[in-house]
Amino acid sequence: MSTDRRAQQKSLARLKHLYVHTSQGFAGILSRESQLVFGYRTDDAACEISLVLPLRAQTYSSNILPGVFRQNLPEGYLLSWMHDHFGKTMKMDDFNLLALTGADTIGRVSVSVQEKQVEPVKPEDLGSLLAWKGSESLFDHLAERYASSSGISGVQPKVLVPATVDEGAKDKDTVERGHLKDRNLIIKAGGAEYEGLAENEFHCMTIARQAGLQVPRFWISDNKELFVVERFDIDQKTGQYLGFEDMTALTGRQNQEKYDSSYENVAKAISLMASPPRKSASLAAFFKALVLSVTVGNGDAHLKNFGLLYTTPQSDDVRLSPLYDIVCTTTYIPKDTLALKLNRTKAWPTRDELVAFGKAHCQLDHPVEIIDQIVTAAIEYRPAADPGAIWADMRVEIEKRARRLQ
Repeated sequence: MSTDRRAQQKSLARLKHLYVHTSQGFAGILSRESQLVFGYRTDDAACEISLVLPLRAQTYSSNILPGVFRQNLPEGYLLSWMHDHFGKTMKMDDFNLLALTGADTIGRVSVSVQEKQVEPVKPEDLGSLLAWKGSESLFDHLAERYASSSGISGVQPKVLVPATVDEGAKDKDTVERGHLKDRNLIIKAGGAEYEGLAENEFHCMTIARQAGLQVPRFWISDNKELFVVERFDIDQKTGQYLGFEDMTALTGRQNQEKYDSSYENVAKAISLMASPPRKSASLAAFFKALVLSVTVGNGDAHLKNFGLLYTTPQSDDVRLSPLYDIVCTTTYIPKDTLALKLNRTKAWPTRDELVAFGKAHCQLDHPVEIIDQIVTAAIEYRPAADPGAIWADMRVEIEKRARRLQ
C-alpha cells in the first residue's frame, strides 16, 4: 500500500465534515453528527445541489445520505475494490465511501475533504487505451489508478477516466475519434461472470444510435474486452459538468431499491420534474428507451438507468439524459424479466401494451411509429466489423423479440 493511500485512510477514519461543490461554486457542508446533516452555505440559487433539495436556511437531516450523493456510491466491483483496499483501516460506511469517491462523480456535485477542490489528474490517451496490448490487464491498471476516485454506481466493473485523443489518430468505425479531446470517459469491463458483456453493450448501443435514440459517443477496445463511453454530463460548449440525478435520487429510494418501482412511476417523475419546454421530448425519449429495452431483451432497465440532466436546478433545461447501460441480458438469463413493473407486472409487454403505455403515460399520439422504427433498426442491424462469439447468441435473441413486436 502506498504512503499516500495510508495517509488518506488515516485522515478519513476521523472525518466529520465534507465540503460540497457544484459547477457554479461552493454549496455547503455535509456533516456526520447523530444524523447526516447538509446545510447550504450560500445564497446563490444556482448552487443548489438537487432538484429535490431547494436552497433554504434550515439544514437537511436524515439517517441516510441525500439522494444526489447516494446515487453515485460504488456498487459491485468498485465497492469490493474499496473494501479490499481500505476496509482494514477504516469503516466502509456511506459517508466514508462518499469521501473517497466524491471528488469525481457523475453530475455537477462533488465533495472534498478540504475546502479547496481536488485538482484533476493527468489524462490518459484514448487511442492507447483502445489498442492496449500489454501483459497486465488494462482494466486492473486503470482501477489501481482511478477506482478510489470514481464516483459511479453499477455492479459492472467500471471506472471514471480522463482522456485525450490525438487529432491525427485513425478513425474507428464507431465514432469520429478526433472530435474527442480532453473529455472524461467511463470505462467498463465485462467481468468473468458474463462473457462478452462489453461487446454486448456495444451492439445494443449501436442499435439504439441507428434507431435515432440519443446516445453518448462510445467505443469498444480492439480486443473487445472494454466498452468505453463518453460522459454525457459535460456541457460541450462550456466544459462544465451538468447536473444529473437518477430516479432513485429523485423518488427517494436507496440504491438497493432500484427494482422496486414501475415504469409508470418513472414517466410520472419525468412529467413532474422536466422543464415544461423539455417535457414532451423527455417523455418520448423515455418511451423509446423502454421500447429498445423490450426489443433487445434488456432486463436491467431499473431506476438508476434513467435520470434527469440539467445546467442548474433553476434552469429551464431539465430533461431526460441520453441513453446508457443497455445490454441484452436475456442472452445470459433466458428467463429474465423486466426490471420494473409495467401495468402491474414484470412480464415482457406485447406491442399493444407498449402502445397503450405510450399513449397513457408518455402523452404520445403515435407510439406505433416509434415501436416500428426501433424494431426495424434491431432486425436490420449487422456489426460493421467482425463480431465476437456473443453476437451469434444476441442476434437470435434480439430478432426473436423484435419480431414479436411487429
